[in-house]
Amino acid sequence: MRGNPFIAATLCSAVSLCCPAAPAAARDAGTPTGIIAASVGDEVVLADPATGAVRQLEAGPVAWLFPAPGGVLFAPDLVHGSTTVIDLRTQTAGERLPGVTMPRFGQLTDRYVVVSSRVLVVSYPERALMSRFEIAFERPWQVAVAAGNSVLLVLEREPEGEGGAVFSAVQLDVGRLVYRRPLEGDVRHFALSPTLGVVAFADRAAGRVVLAEPAALAQQAAFDAAERPADLAFVGDGSTLAVAAATATGGALHIWKLDRKQEQPIEVRKSWQLPLAAAPLRLAASPDGRHVAVALAGGQIQIFDVVKRVAGHSVELGAPPRDLVWCDPTIPGPSLPVWSDTAPPSLELGN
Repeated sequence: MRGNPFIAATLCSAVSLCCPAAPAAARDAGTPTGIIAASVGDEVVLADPATGAVRQLEAGPVAWLFPAPGGVLFAPDLVHGSTTVIDLRTQTAGERLPGVTMPRFGQLTDRYVVVSSRVLVVSYPERALMSRFEIAFERPWQVAVAAGNSVLLVLEREPEGEGGAVFSAVQLDVGRLVYRRPLEGDVRHFALSPTLGVVAFADRAAGRVVLAEPAALAQQAAFDAAERPADLAFVGDGSTLAVAAATATGGALHIWKLDRKQEQPIEVRKSWQLPLAAAPLRLAASPDGRHVAVALAGGQIQIFDVVKRVAGHSVELGAPPRDLVWCDPTIPGPSLPVWSDTAPPSLELGN
């Protein structure tokens, strides 16, 4: 089922705007910026990618991590039904909210999306309901909010992969499901490229990466990873794909420079391979698009400069992480009005 052609065309156009390229000045800076966060055991570990320094914060058995504007990270504890709010700028754990808070932000800082038995658009930081759509997702695994919060992409799967994966696209501005389709193989994660106009899927079972156009999910290309790809991300200007894959001896980071000429299939123009110390679990790209961090089953994080194709710092976590995110604490939060019942100050200069 292809769905409404007009909706599909709108989605394709919107996705092309979902990830603006990082500024050239930021990409040219060799020192990684931001903060890497990993959920490990009963803690959230914050790591400085420039120095490798770490700080552990007690948060309970957190699974997924949810970065927010204004230097905030939400760490929901599904076991005890609470959420720790972490201040990334001071690297401290703040208040613990009752209940599980899982906000997924797009480009708009004053609202976020909640994906569960229905799709909710909630204002931030007031947390007031703005929109509610009766579109249910029973097992959301990875979610992307794109194109100024007008497109929602959802990958559904069980933690162990039973029952296969399902990929869905929603026109979020009108709350309309464009398609919901099963995916072949054992798809662990996906990534979007505005430059190439594709979504990439890591198929661990087939040992390959599949590229498809996002409007109708038609396959554009497939590349053999030769191992078991676990996670991937587009970096740089969106034409370079970093793929973390498990191998017989540990793991490998593939860096593929992709090229798409008019009316020609996407090709790997250049490729490099860097060794990993163990099998990869997650991969996260830096805010400047120049670096990636790979979380390993051995309990480490390895940082790489994908431009120079060299390894940076390695961070010891002590145990395999559940999730890994690379946050930008400099993103400002939403502007809020200041209300007051008092008159503004004035100067008395005589009669």
